[in-house]
Amino acid sequence: MTITPTPPSILVDLAMVLGVAAITTVACQRLRLPVVVGYLLAGLIIGPHVPVPLVADQGNVHTLSELGVILLMFSLGLEFSLKKLLRTGPSAALVALIQGGFMAWSGYLAGRFLGWSSLESVFAGAALAISSTMIIARVFATLKTTGPLAELVLSTLIVQDLLAILLLALLTAVGSGAGLSLPALLLTIGRLAGFLVVVLALGRWILPPFVRWVADAGNAETLLVTVVGLCFTFSLLAAKAGYSVALGAFLAGMVVAESGRERVVEHLVHPLRDMFVAVFFVSIGMQIDPAQLLPNWRALLLFGALVLIGKIVSGALGGLLGGNSLRNSIRAGAGLAQIGEFSFIIAALGQQLGVVGPALFPVLVATCAWTTLTTPLLIRNSEHLADRIEQRLPRVLRHFLTHHRVAMGHLRAMPLRKADWSHLRRPFTLLLLDGLAITLLVALGALIQRTAIPALEARGLPHRLAALLVWTGILGLILRLSTGLLGQVRRIAHSLAARALQASGDTTEGVEDATRLCLEAALGAMVALPMAALLQPLLPPGLVPALVLAALAGGGILLWRRLRALRLG
Repeated sequence: MTITPTPPSILVDLAMVLGVAAITTVACQRLRLPVVVGYLLAGLIIGPHVPVPLVADQGNVHTLSELGVILLMFSLGLEFSLKKLLRTGPSAALVALIQGGFMAWSGYLAGRFLGWSSLESVFAGAALAISSTMIIARVFATLKTTGPLAELVLSTLIVQDLLAILLLALLTAVGSGAGLSLPALLLTIGRLAGFLVVVLALGRWILPPFVRWVADAGNAETLLVTVVGLCFTFSLLAAKAGYSVALGAFLAGMVVAESGRERVVEHLVHPLRDMFVAVFFVSIGMQIDPAQLLPNWRALLLFGALVLIGKIVSGALGGLLGGNSLRNSIRAGAGLAQIGEFSFIIAALGQQLGVVGPALFPVLVATCAWTTLTTPLLIRNSEHLADRIEQRLPRVLRHFLTHHRVAMGHLRAMPLRKADWSHLRRPFTLLLLDGLAITLLVALGALIQRTAIPALEARGLPHRLAALLVWTGILGLILRLSTGLLGQVRRIAHSLAARALQASGDTTEGVEDATRLCLEAALGAMVALPMAALLQPLLPPGLVPALVLAALAGGGILLWRRLRALRLG
């Protein structure tokens, strides 16, 4: 009697995942839908939440999906370099910081509005802050989108990917026990900085020559085994140190890229990455519980509206302040109006750490699915929308935007020679230090009041008077630092505006003042919105929104008064 051996369960699960995914993605391609939708649908089919007689083992699929996350982050690390980040220019950094800061802040407020805990709302805001590189790259390839729009969006995604890595590291620290306690969080951030310095220092001097030597030997198979082995080793080191495997994989990609053979490595890793990234998206689909969607319809509508409206508006504002045309700014905001792989990685991290409830994941997946479907439509129709908006703008604002775009274009085209920009090094350093000091002082406010108020009460002061004295001192320090921060913003904006107008040769009266105000708004937003996202969990719910609305109203009034004083032809 012949005994037929039972195939390993992981082989059965892998065959099921890839087989069903092949069918659903082919169907999506025929319907001209993104393949990501096909992967999510495949996960729903083989998951435990629908009555289909195909159920894969979630543990096995999750293990395989971790390989997808690791290889995806390794590929992003290969593409990242400081030189490439500098080449993206200030416009991309401006869009990424303004949009990312606004979405993280508003996502946190949305989570609190829905009754979620502070930690879960922090993860929700972080998940909404990052757009999808994979989805946008595929949509641009399908629509054959090139030129300044593609350059601005893809450059913004480079900056967002870097921000996502920082978010993953900080969220791991927040969710693994530090919570929202400032002293524990600062200690964890210090440990993270030490880990990064040690890993990158060792990797920078030892591994790149070794990878170069293996690559130059001419054996592609050996090179693939070597770099994938390094990728998994770095991921393991990060996991042992208490951080996400995604952080280790990204660092491995950065180290391998220093060898100068990143294009060869990327070509070898690409097919392997695509296969396991498909498994990752299928594993996300397996976690969709349709029964969770209807009870959370408010979260679905709120998150969908935030992604579609919030990302378009904040992205367009960042693009305009950076000197891009209104058309390209609105189209860039529309192109970035979706969430994707990083959102799922962040949500999965929250589940792994036990700080995210069952509602967030299905809401994020549903939001990703329908914003993925709307992205091509938004990009196609945003040009017409931008033209209609531009026609309805006041004449003086249209003319100013043209002057501002020309001036900023000349500023971006100037070479990055140290001698030309050395005078701004000190103001930029002080700007960052003032912003960091304000953030730390506000965060320390709660800790200071818990120790200072009882000490004053022990000296015979009433509680209210003690609290008033303590908070008056704290707010006085914050006001002093805020005055210094605003001074640095004005100094930098004045220098940049003068240099931009000098480069463009524009002598129109009043344009320099208005351009300087736009640059002040851009620099202020780059600092203020990330600060709002960081400090919102530590402050009363209505305080930060009130301050942001007041700043927007004041800035809008000042800009309009300056525009009315312009003499444009």
